[in-house]
Amino acid sequence: MAGIDYINALGAGASFDTKKIVESLVEAERAGAQAQIERKIADAESKISGLGSAASILDILKEGAELLNDAKDFNTLSVQNSQSSALGATATNNARAGTNSVNVTSIAREQRSISDGFDSSSAVINGANTTTISITIGGATENISVESASLELMQTAINDADLGVRAEIVNTGTGSGNFRLQLVGENGSDNAFSVSSDFSGLNIQSIQSASNANLTVNGVDFTRSTNQISDIIEGVSLNLTSVTDGTATVSVERDVSEAKGNIIAFVSMYNEASLEFKKLTSSELDGPLRGDSIFRSMTRSLRSIVVGTSSSPGSAVSSLSSMGISIDRNGQLNFDEAAIDKALSSNYDDVVKVFTANTNNQSRFSTEGGGIAGDIKSLIERITASDGYLVTADAAQQARKIEYDKDAEDLATRMEKVEERYNRQFLVMQSIIEQMNSTKDSMKSSFENLPFSNRD
Repeated sequence: MAGIDYINALGAGASFDTKKIVESLVEAERAGAQAQIERKIADAESKISGLGSAASILDILKEGAELLNDAKDFNTLSVQNSQSSALGATATNNARAGTNSVNVTSIAREQRSISDGFDSSSAVINGANTTTISITIGGATENISVESASLELMQTAINDADLGVRAEIVNTGTGSGNFRLQLVGENGSDNAFSVSSDFSGLNIQSIQSASNANLTVNGVDFTRSTNQISDIIEGVSLNLTSVTDGTATVSVERDVSEAKGNIIAFVSMYNEASLEFKKLTSSELDGPLRGDSIFRSMTRSLRSIVVGTSSSPGSAVSSLSSMGISIDRNGQLNFDEAAIDKALSSNYDDVVKVFTANTNNQSRFSTEGGGIAGDIKSLIERITASDGYLVTADAAQQARKIEYDKDAEDLATRMEKVEERYNRQFLVMQSIIEQMNSTKDSMKSSFENLPFSNRD
């Protein structure tokens, strides 16, 4: 049976607008529940957004802490070298500040041997006979035989043998006989080699002998087979390029400018985070996390780490305040640049300890104090971890939103049924009214047709 078109049927014979009445009744029944659901959805969405903002802010603050949480972050060194044309010098974080004297009397060299010249690098030599080249290194001899040999084929065969001797073809550019086979060994006298061939026309002769580097560092003589030396001065790598003109001075100095810059950057990042936390938890500003006691507790924990004594205090510097960094009534950090300079110059080790506890990238699972920066980093990692508060709270709000969205769908379905019920009821009422009107009209007509009817 075809369904009834309630919408078009309603009001067809009535003197009142039943469609509008039904719409009003449904809306009155819907309004309260819908408003409540919408408020819940908006609240969940607001908290989800607030938790996302909190995560972003904490990431920024963590970046600030990571500038200072590793003891290596403070060990920035610069190297001063009085003879940079003769040797290069670089320092690692393991280097110690100090001045070193370096006198290079010889640098390590590789042996170079070269053949006589030929008109072509690809032409067959030795009458197309098999040519054998014998190379001896460290008492071991390798015989390399090449059929229908050319300079190019011999080059390939020697290099493929991987003996520690490199073969290359050089073009002297002197006209005929300008192509030569050159053999190059590795630095150091222990890498000297001898070479011979059953083809006398090659006539390979040494043009440079292998030798060691000899240098005196801080009054002690050293010999090395390489010019890249990192095992004499702790944390300092030397690259020898030529003999020095007498004694060179290599000074390692601590560079506090980077550490100072990182401290000031951390202060700025903390202040930015503090302002954003206030917005998120402010009742006056309807902050999305205003009623979140757990998040408020976490922000108080962060503040306590910053304003309190370090979990790893130094003897002269034990907190941010003791190095010229104070907090005002609004929760903002202020710094005295001169005081920071003094702390870094006079109590450098204390400053490092206060921030890092002399540890390197301490784990969030550590139960030991990590200094101010280390403790902040660990706390943020716990908050933002997959099992941390922000992730679990976001998941809870996402679940609530799904539930509220389902409530909205259920309400819409329920209101459709309510509307249908009202439509049926009014259609019945309308049918009754139409019947009553029809009866009234019939009775009126009958009375009017009676013979005794008074028509005046």
